[in-house]
Amino acid sequence: MAWSYGQFHVKDFEESHEKQGLEATAKRRAQETQQQSTSLQSNTLGDSKKGANLFKTRCAQCHSVKESEGNKIGPNLHGLFGRKTGSVDGFSYTDANKQKGITWEEGTLFEYLENPKKYIPGTKMAFGGLKKGKDRNDLITWLREETK
Repeated sequence: MAWSYGQFHVKDFEESHEKQGLEATAKRRAQETQQQSTSLQSNTLGDSKKGANLFKTRCAQCHSVKESEGNKIGPNLHGLFGRKTGSVDGFSYTDANKQKGITWEEGTLFEYLENPKKYIPGTKMAFGGLKKGKDRNDLITWLREETK
């Protein structure tokens, strides 16, 4: 039974409140599922050979990995793991990259490589990302070996 006080309808309020609660619960569960999925995938060892091919076809035009190769359109990736964002000497980063303040590890790279512009809004990296978790794992596995 609904009752009202002026323009205020209690039933409408209760239905709205219940809907908001369900939406918040659904959103929280979706975020938890995504975090668990990201955590599982970012800890899964990929195929280094496939990662090498991905680097060659999707990354090498802008990035180098050998210490002696220097920067290209993008920064040199030698020593990538354990390095802070925006910290390669001689590379001109956006303020967004300098201020992100994260350390590159498997998990941060896994998230970043899915959609760089979403992960670091304001980045100048013109790469659309690798949507498949397997591709990201393969690339990260190869990068881990090649950027030491």
